[in-house]
Amino acid sequence: MRIKLIGCQSTMNEIQAQGLNQGMDCEFLDYSFHARPDKLHTKIQEIINKSQDYDLIILTYGRCSNSTLGLISPGVPLLFPATHDCIGLMLGSTARHMQLFKENSLTYYFSQGWLDYGRTPLAEYYEYEARYGEKKARQLIKTLYGNYQKAIFIITPGINDLDLERYRQKVREIADFFGWEVGEIEGDISLLNSVVKGIKAPESIYVEAGQVITLDTLAGGQHENNDYPKSSR
Repeated sequence: MRIKLIGCQSTMNEIQAQGLNQGMDCEFLDYSFHARPDKLHTKIQEIINKSQDYDLIILTYGRCSNSTLGLISPGVPLLFPATHDCIGLMLGSTARHMQLFKENSLTYYFSQGWLDYGRTPLAEYYEYEARYGEKKARQLIKTLYGNYQKAIFIITPGINDLDLERYRQKVREIADFFGWEVGEIEGDISLLNSVVKGIKAPESIYVEAGQVITLDTLAGGQHENNDYPKSSR
């Protein structure tokens, strides 16, 4: 079976660390696309259109601010996780993400991919400071992140001890700036593994060739939960 994987950089470390990318063609997209879901949608669709000579196209994107809504693969089926974003994927399921959200809705999660390739809240502040000055930058960053109270680092496979301490330091630096508490949680990449291996799982979505991804597709046929944490990615 010839497989094409279209993935976010947020999942690249875990996939490569376990060698899951062996035997398939992978294209990992820049994390900056998350800031523009419309551009992310267009980019994914372009790659899908160019990948119609494969047997299966795998996405490591979930809903991701509806960027996958409306995608269609004319001649090749699609498989992707039924999570709202990469945080749910790194935690193993939407259910676990939702449970943690209910326990503490004021938590900002970090993964190794997010820290390596993403735009952290602290990096965002420094960009605003350079552009607008300190006073305006602090006002903007407070509006965006002022409600959070805790930073949690999701530990996933493939992190050696040296890198783990480096990631911990990054999270502490961000948390200290915002006055957040710091914590860690063990990740669960079983859903990511099954999707990348092309295995249909309860929390994955399989779309037949020629079918458009709709809201019902993304919701897995269930009603949308309006209390679900909105993606900050």
